[in-house]
Amino acid sequence: MAISTITIQQIVNQVRAWPELQPIFGTSGWEQEPAITIANDVLQEFLAAPMDWKWNRVYGPPFLTVALQQDYPTQITDLGWLEGCWRVDFTQNSLPLPVFTMESVRDTGATSFQSNPFNISWLYNYQAIVGTWQANTAYPTALGTTSGAPVSPVQTFIDANGNILYVTGWGTSGNVQPVLPAKSAAGTTVTDNTVTWTVADPWGICLRIVPLPAAGGLPWQITPIYQKIPPVYKSLTQTIAPIPDVIGYLFRQGFVAKCYALAPGDASKKHMPMYLQWKEDLMTAIRSGDREREDANFYPNSSITGGTGWDYFGNFPIGPAWPYQPYGF
Repeated sequence: MAISTITIQQIVNQVRAWPELQPIFGTSGWEQEPAITIANDVLQEFLAAPMDWKWNRVYGPPFLTVALQQDYPTQITDLGWLEGCWRVDFTQNSLPLPVFTMESVRDTGATSFQSNPFNISWLYNYQAIVGTWQANTAYPTALGTTSGAPVSPVQTFIDANGNILYVTGWGTSGNVQPVLPAKSAAGTTVTDNTVTWTVADPWGICLRIVPLPAAGGLPWQITPIYQKIPPVYKSLTQTIAPIPDVIGYLFRQGFVAKCYALAPGDASKKHMPMYLQWKEDLMTAIRSGDREREDANFYPNSSITGGTGWDYFGNFPIGPAWPYQPYGF
């Protein structure tokens, strides 16, 4: 997390130096409201700005693909939006390992097409495509493989009490389906012979990939990159994290502008000009990131000499959503 040492209370103290704004904070200036609400409103707009702030970026925990499995529950609960992703062929014995970029998209539907995954989207765990538990069945991992991904039942199911369970310790299932008490806490585990199942928060994040990892195809290690959802301030003693101190002036400027919306009398007329100035200054800070060149590419739909523009097998048209051949090129 970025370094943030400025507290909301410090900003309130600074703003109370403005005579026109003193009435909205009461006599002491230590009341929670309306300062907390204003601070949360500023933060929401700050992180809604069209910029993938590096200080708000998270490299999510990598996960391993399973042949024919499309959805992968996680313990992630702070995802705001997917920024990017890559997949790694970890079965190779030589370095560097082959790495391919995946395209992050808003939504993808269920599919039966098998190939190397190139799209990733997110949904909630309770919306995931799940399988059914199978007794005395191998639930393997791709770790240690050097060729095809092991075939397995979908490594997620819903137990008899409605808990979403997914494999976190690979092995062979037992004779009796595992079950936990209803509404078990996320992260709770249950042992099923040599398999370990873990409870997923229904409102946690599930990652969906397209196409399906092929049966007999390569297993992949996939690393999602995302922007965190804004936290909720609950106390004046909290810092303005995740906003770092170096741009804390923009948070303070937005806070002042929104305070003027509540100011008594003619002072409230200053709200809109100050608010618009804040948005302009925020965009200036955002555009400073444009000085860095984007690592982006164009993928033509067809060649300049004509042609169908379809992939080698005629399954998908080559384009931004399908930039790679089935073999990953």
